[in-house]
Amino acid sequence: MVQDRGFYWQRHAAAEQMLLDILNDFARQTTDLAGLRHRMTEQASCRLFDWVDYLQLPDTPALRQQLNSLGFVRQADTEHAAFYHPGALLPAVVLTARIASGQGGVALRVDSVADFLQANNLSASIEGSPLSPLRRAVFGSEGGVELSVVERRGSLGYDPATSPQPWLQDYLTACELWQTRTRHGIDEDRLWAETFHLAEQLVARLGVDLAAHVVCLGERCYWQVRNETGRFQKSRQDVLGLGWGNHDHHTFRSSRRHFARLVTLFSRLGFVVRERFYAGEQAGWGAQVMENRVAGLSLFLDVDLAPQEIETDFSCEALPERETLGTVGLWCALHGDSIFGAGMHHLAARCDFDRLITDLARRDVQYMAPFSDFPWLKQAFSTAERWTVDASRLTKLVADKMLTPEQGDKFLAEGAVGSHLENIQRCEGYKGFNKNNVSAIIRKTDPRM
Repeated sequence: MVQDRGFYWQRHAAAEQMLLDILNDFARQTTDLAGLRHRMTEQASCRLFDWVDYLQLPDTPALRQQLNSLGFVRQADTEHAAFYHPGALLPAVVLTARIASGQGGVALRVDSVADFLQANNLSASIEGSPLSPLRRAVFGSEGGVELSVVERRGSLGYDPATSPQPWLQDYLTACELWQTRTRHGIDEDRLWAETFHLAEQLVARLGVDLAAHVVCLGERCYWQVRNETGRFQKSRQDVLGLGWGNHDHHTFRSSRRHFARLVTLFSRLGFVVRERFYAGEQAGWGAQVMENRVAGLSLFLDVDLAPQEIETDFSCEALPERETLGTVGLWCALHGDSIFGAGMHHLAARCDFDRLITDLARRDVQYMAPFSDFPWLKQAFSTAERWTVDASRLTKLVADKMLTPEQGDKFLAEGAVGSHLENIQRCEGYKGFNKNNVSAIIRKTDPRM
């Protein structure tokens, strides 16, 4: 597998270790934070660090110099002295002179501040109007450490927002419009036209970043309806009021015919293309990674590729139909493209990797063998859900000689592999993906295997 030439994500162990040391110091000073970390591990198989939105620290020249030496840069779109690492997946650092204790604070990111407070039996005032771009509640202060929880919707700001009433109506209407859009139909060109029109409505109402939030929220909800493992893990996280604040990336599979459209759709929602992958001559598969940093969202878009297309910018060039179907193409032919009826192939959630596999196994939820097992990156898919395949799809695939009659009969009787929950653990700030072993897991998820 190759990436775009000249681009590789690096590991930033020193930068991550600095933040981990600070977080561990804070946990030693406050029983509330230490207790929450314990409950996250025991009840949800999660690591506290993966839920940290930002750390608040005293502003000193020495700390600024340390952040600069580790690769952090100042965030340009805020008046706050906020620093982030453009080459790593790490919490932000917000510097302030207003910390009387001289210690600092921890802000955790969840889906809903109110859910978090209720689930943890906490009483605190919520700053920011309901469903606004940023809401926050300070729920503890012990040993000079301020504990807060935030919820974000397409925002990288640090000041809670109070949105006017029409804005709230626009947001709720946008969520319902995407949630209730048409996903099924024979005329896929019409489905695409309606989807683009709807996306344009969302952007006009909300702006690109909040529209991206609404779309991925709706896609997670739809995927969860079709994935039992996802529902179970979400329920474990909801016991602590966390939601899906630990999502890592959303993976969509696409037929070759519609792949350029899929990339265009997300481009209009503020996503920019990152690295591309090509899985090699035998695998016949590639992917485009996209990211909307403001919305805090990453995508992995899969498609069948031929060997000669390795140099093609398949994110924008139309891909012609082929006489055979690879793993991704067959999945889409059986179930539909991810953006329509099939839904996402998987959601990846950052968890305590080994703990999640062990804990879910006790509840008869199984995971496939890891396809990444490095100190800085661990990945594994839950055992695939099996979905019923529409008989008319199978009839057409057999008639078009994309499947043998025996394969068609087998899929009709047994269904075909559907979606997964990906268990992913990142260390050393590593933001990239496994360049070598993804092809193996793609082959293992081929419906014909």
